[in-house]
Amino acid sequence: MYKQCRKPVFLYLRMKLLQNTMQKSWATCFPCLTPVATIAPVPLMCVIIFFALFLLPPKKACAQDFRIVFWNLENFFDTRDDPLTSDDEFTPMGEKHWSRKKFNEKRNGLAKAILLMANGELPSLIGVAEAENRYVLRQLTEATALSPAGYGIIHKDSPDSRGIDVALLYRKDRFSPLKTDFINVRLPDTSMKTRLILYTKGVLDKLDTIHVFVNHWPSKYGSGTLSDSRREAAAGSLRRYCDSLILMNSKANIMLMGDFNDSPERSAASAFAGFTNLAENLQKRIRRGKGSIRFMGEWELIDHFLVSSNLMDTLEPIFCLPESMEIFSHTYLLENDRQYLGLTPKRTFKGPRYNGGLSDHLPIMMTIKKVW
Repeated sequence: MYKQCRKPVFLYLRMKLLQNTMQKSWATCFPCLTPVATIAPVPLMCVIIFFALFLLPPKKACAQDFRIVFWNLENFFDTRDDPLTSDDEFTPMGEKHWSRKKFNEKRNGLAKAILLMANGELPSLIGVAEAENRYVLRQLTEATALSPAGYGIIHKDSPDSRGIDVALLYRKDRFSPLKTDFINVRLPDTSMKTRLILYTKGVLDKLDTIHVFVNHWPSKYGSGTLSDSRREAAAGSLRRYCDSLILMNSKANIMLMGDFNDSPERSAASAFAGFTNLAENLQKRIRRGKGSIRFMGEWELIDHFLVSSNLMDTLEPIFCLPESMEIFSHTYLLENDRQYLGLTPKRTFKGPRYNGGLSDHLPIMMTIKKVW
């Protein structure tokens, strides 16, 4: 009996040791974090999940490829009131009664979902939208089971009135940033401000250079003509930057990702010369009842990856295939739609009611293959 129990007990003690080591390392390495950021212990289950997924030998085929993710996190706010933005509803005394407990639940849930996407190899790049600030991103990457991965963060506060931004999380062991810029989008109605477009140039596995853009274009809210013109303004800003890169290097590897707030066939980005919208190809392959967001019972694919022609050249050191994009529709991110039937993304809130989900968007993923 004693011999049969030794192994489980030994594994449990290793998990506890790893949990304590992780907590102590955060306190040592990140003393600048606020007491609130370091007070919550890492759940033992998160440590076990990380150990099972990433400390066991991965499949050799998975290690060759780069997994890329984009996810609109839908209102990933901290609990503090920022006097410069309209974030009042996401405070303890606001309309949503946004507490530290609810924030932690969402933060930990996002980390769990990213671990589920990993399949033995954590994403090399994760583009996100609707993150309030660097603090919430540090919480996601440093105060959860993602901490051992050591994700870097590229972020800048945007002029958006609600204070929601785009950002890029990157694995420092697989991506080395060389240059970063943030592109301002000038809207036709100049009184309104929108999100910046994030640009970074970097090297994947010290092998080849890639240019990455993270987008969150203006929504369809408002009148049709004005709403379209806002997204066209974002497309114009992005196109000019891309054109300048291609003018300098016609074989540049360029990847555009984001929430474009339009279907692939309608998006202004799909008209970019020399680019392929992988979402268009995906839409042809999937049946009608799938997408990245569901509105009034209808699925829509408004989150896209677009790549330059050179990034689809299979003779290059890194490349992707036309069918490399997919939607991560794990049951953990879904719930039953009582009004329209079927399944729908499980949101954090349904109106004013706390729902305990993560986002109204499903993450999209793609794979960049490594030849050498």
